[in-house]
Amino acid sequence: MVKIGFIQDEPIICAALGVQVSQTPFEKGDIKTLYKQCLDDKEKSKKLVNMIMNNHKHMILGDFLPYVITLEDISRLGAIYLWRNVNIQNLIFGAGIEASLRVIRPNRYKDVVSDLGKEAFKVYERALELEVPEGDARYVLPEGTLTRMIFSAPPRYLVKLANTLKIQELEELKEIGENISKIVKDNFGLEVPEETMPSTWNFWGNRKVNKVGSHKNENDIHSVSLNKEVNGSLAMHAQLVRQRQFLCEIEPLEKISRKGKFVIPPSFPEEIKKQYKEVAEKAKEKQLNLMKEKDLNFVYSILIGQEASAMIYGKGSGVIETSKSRSEGVAQWEIRNKVGIPVTRELMGFEDLRKEIGPRCWREGICIEPTTFKTKKSICPAFYKSKGKWEGTLEELLKTLEVSDETFSV
Repeated sequence: MVKIGFIQDEPIICAALGVQVSQTPFEKGDIKTLYKQCLDDKEKSKKLVNMIMNNHKHMILGDFLPYVITLEDISRLGAIYLWRNVNIQNLIFGAGIEASLRVIRPNRYKDVVSDLGKEAFKVYERALELEVPEGDARYVLPEGTLTRMIFSAPPRYLVKLANTLKIQELEELKEIGENISKIVKDNFGLEVPEETMPSTWNFWGNRKVNKVGSHKNENDIHSVSLNKEVNGSLAMHAQLVRQRQFLCEIEPLEKISRKGKFVIPPSFPEEIKKQYKEVAEKAKEKQLNLMKEKDLNFVYSILIGQEASAMIYGKGSGVIETSKSRSEGVAQWEIRNKVGIPVTRELMGFEDLRKEIGPRCWREGICIEPTTFKTKKSICPAFYKSKGKWEGTLEELLKTLEVSDETFSV
């Protein structure tokens, strides 16, 4: 069961709590404990937030309001579903931060995942022993893996989000929606008229993803529009929806399960590839058996590395921002490969945009590597090649940043 709470404080302290939620191992305390740590030294907390915003450009920390909704033990799937609603095309505005499974090792999962969870976590731990990065090792884990997050939005949009979640079939989402409604009523006294959202993700069905290309109508940033098919792991789609720039319309989860296709991170050695395939076979079998019974809990046995197709829709500066932030060498490799670089290449055809798009080392001649936040470790292949001073073309830079991956089907 998701533990849902409400904290009121200065926006910068809420942002500091977001940093702690993102970066602190689960075993070091729950969200209440992390909040107390932020309060123990407020000045240190404020300096941390400003340092991250100025040095690492994580500008979401400036979006927080003087309160947050906290969600402890939310499933990875529940977190993705909440995030996919928050974007301008759904007319929901908000900010939040989730525990980063690229930094933190998860340590629990929903009971319904059962033996599959035990086996997946065993392979995950073995992958880490073989020095596979946490961000890649998570591909073997089920969507029923438990995580945590905090979220902040004006009451109107909290109500709109709550209304959307309350009508979903999945009990976890209904529970979150009902609790958010109660929080708004109890803390703001507002009786906000119900609003509906223009889109939702389906659990059942066989809806197709229609292939449409991106285009630009005129010679300025605001005329850029994007309608693009993207195929990638649910790990990648989670990165995409957290960005809040695009509307991401994913195919029904039932179709994802029946397709049974999985993305293999390039860092996986042969031993982990073999074990990953074994876990994937058991995961698909469990999903299909639950679907036969029309049991919606099948969604928790979908693996984070399982492939899904989606259409993404973006407009104006949101498309430009995706080119900037998701084609960077420090961006997660799959979203860089399948979203950031392809979008940048399509925009390169417009001469007036060439200095507005692409990685920072291309746009500004500035490289923030190797001091990537938290890890303090260089992960950018372009940095290795140029020692932080890129002097080649944009196309050469994109080729350097591309990574090959594999998929398999069961």
